[in-house]
Amino acid sequence: MSIKNTMKTIGKEWTKKEEGGMFTADHLSPSQLNKNIDQWFNDYCVLTAAQRKALMSNLKMDFGGYVGQALQDIIVYDLTIDEVMKGKKWPIE
Repeated sequence: MSIKNTMKTIGKEWTKKEEGGMFTADHLSPSQLNKNIDQWFNDYCVLTAAQRKALMSNLKMDFGGYVGQALQDIIVYDLTIDEVMKGKKWPIE
């Protein structure tokens, strides 16, 4: 038995709407998977990406964005945590 035969086949519901399926997102995230199934279906099979973007964000989402940006700045611009916390500007000279 090959690995291909043992893997779960993802059905058409995971195909993007533009390709004839139902799914309106281009990825799955932990926050999607933690939603109730009815809320998830509404957000990712009924609403478009533009409609989802217009929804109010929540505090976890906002702080996740801040942390992600801070980590990216640390890596890309070779900053220390202290420099990021003090708001060092770039481009760094």
